[in-house]
Amino acid sequence: MLLLILLCNDVAENPGPYENEISIFHLNARSVRTKLEYIETLALGSSIVCITESHLDETIFSQDIHIDGYHQELYRNDRNCFGGGVLVYVSEILKTKRRLDLEFENGELIWLEIDFPQHKILLCAVYRSPGSSHPFWQNFKHSIEQAYNYTTKTVITGDLNVDLFTEHNHVLNDLMNIFCLENVVKEATRFDHRSGRATLLDPILISEDCCATFTEVIDINRQMSDHNATKVYLRIPNFSEKNFTRTIWLYKHADFTRFNNDIQNFD
Repeated sequence: MLLLILLCNDVAENPGPYENEISIFHLNARSVRTKLEYIETLALGSSIVCITESHLDETIFSQDIHIDGYHQELYRNDRNCFGGGVLVYVSEILKTKRRLDLEFENGELIWLEIDFPQHKILLCAVYRSPGSSHPFWQNFKHSIEQAYNYTTKTVITGDLNVDLFTEHNHVLNDLMNIFCLENVVKEATRFDHRSGRATLLDPILISEDCCATFTEVIDINRQMSDHNATKVYLRIPNFSEKNFTRTIWLYKHADFTRFNNDIQNFD
């Protein structure tokens, strides 16, 4: 897989965030266990990787789903192996901590505080199942209020199962107006192969004090998920990478002839 990526000639061999910028990636994966390599390739270079519908429980150990370049400690809010759940990977260059005080009972969400030299950002990765009851929105509103009491630099990403193309009178729109949150995703993120309907269920909501430089919707192999991935790049003034140890592969010195022969002779 890595060789195919390199042959494209437009992908960095060991990518990372641009100077004064971080990137936040989200995908409704509908189970991460059998798709880890695909997700790792898809999210290559992302500062933070948020996964909804992770489908994990206590029998799945974090070291078994670790991705190189990210902290060993994963942030998890598991439901079970058959549905739901939220999982967050954080790059080794970032300093974060979980804000359990902003989360609520039975809510499938994770709040993180991202620490930068001159300010902090609060990030919420959230999944709301279609069958969630009305108290979710009340609790979610209170959660955002508490976050704003700490900082107005806030980012919310995930799958809220609200079609922002059509549901203009939904309570989510009220929350966006109350807290001056802008959805920077403008394209469809989910596709129903039976009806052919395209919906926008996976927004990225940013507060006025956050600066998004670029947003993209990433096409996904439909065998992996019926959702597309989303990614936002945020400008972070005076942010520089901290030093850390990282393995760098010297592809220019690789013996690809020997490599190809080994593949051909592999039994």
